[in-house]
Parts: sequence; structure tokens; C-alpha cells
Amino acid sequence: MLAVLKWLTLKLFYFNSLRSKDVFFIGKRLKFFIEKGNVSIGKKARFADFCEVQARNSTITIGNNFNINNFSRIISFSGISIGNNVTIAQFVSVLDHDHHYEFIENELKFDGYDTGKIKIGNNVWIADKAVVLRGVTIGDNVIIAANTVVNKNVPDNCIIAGVPFKIIKQLNSNE
Repeated sequence: MLAVLKWLTLKLFYFNSLRSKDVFFIGKRLKFFIEKGNVSIGKKARFADFCEVQARNSTITIGNNFNINNFSRIISFSGISIGNNVTIAQFVSVLDHDHHYEFIENELKFDGYDTGKIKIGNNVWIADKAVVLRGVTIGDNVIIAANTVVNKNVPDNCIIAGVPFKIIKQLNSNE
């Protein structure tokens, strides 16, 4: 019952900016923020405790059977698309932006963001403490090992690991 009330409160607060095909589970202290953007969530979604989802002047689209675990975050300034059957473990960051910086007279200055859309395919498992960086596409049927930094595109049907990542195993449909 409490989960339904949390969902209803979120839907009412973000009215036109948040679309969902079904009631979804919201853990405690979810940080959910939409500013001039949209979030669309499919059926059977679960947001565990202390997660963060932000759409700032962008769109986040999440498919069916989505699960994001404690302390993970999805923050978009450009656009993030997540397919069906995606599980995101604890302490994972999915960030479609970097801070734009330059040195002016030997002083570091931040000014805006450098962005690139992220696309995560279907049947993807992103393990603990992995980071998905701007501008990448992750294919279907992919496992991303713990502590991996995804800084370039990932093909379908593989397991990746490392910093920078390497394909450590090819998967086939019988596995």
C-alpha cells in the first residue's frame, strides 16, 4: 500500500512529465527530479532504496522488467534509453554528461556540460560500481562486470570487464 502511495505522489507531482505503464516499486529516499524533461517507465519497474533519477532538459526511457538497486543513479542532460529486462546493481552510475571545463589564467573553470545520449539494450546486467559514460551504446544480452568503466560502445552478446573494459567472453543464445 505504501508503495502505491509513493508512486501516486510522484505521478501527481510530475503529472505530464512522468509516464508509467504500471505502478512501480519505490524504495525509501528515492531522489527523483525532472526539470524540463520527461521520464517514461514500462511495466514491472523497481527502484530500490536511495536511488537517484534525474532528467534535466532531456528524456529518460525505461523498458519493462527494470530493476535498479541501492545507491545507483541515472542522470541525464541529453537522453538515456534503457531496454527491457535490465538490472542495475548497487552503486552504479549512468551519466550522459561530463562537466565542461577549461583553464583560464591557470584557474580551472567549469561552464556547462558536454553530453552524449546513452542507449542500453535489452537483457543487460550492470554489476556493482560500474560506470556508464556519455555517448555509449550497450547492445543486447550484455553483462557488465563490477567496477567496469563503459567508455565506448559494447556489442551484443558479451561479458565485459575492466578499466578500460575488454570483452572477456562472447555469449550465444544457448547460454
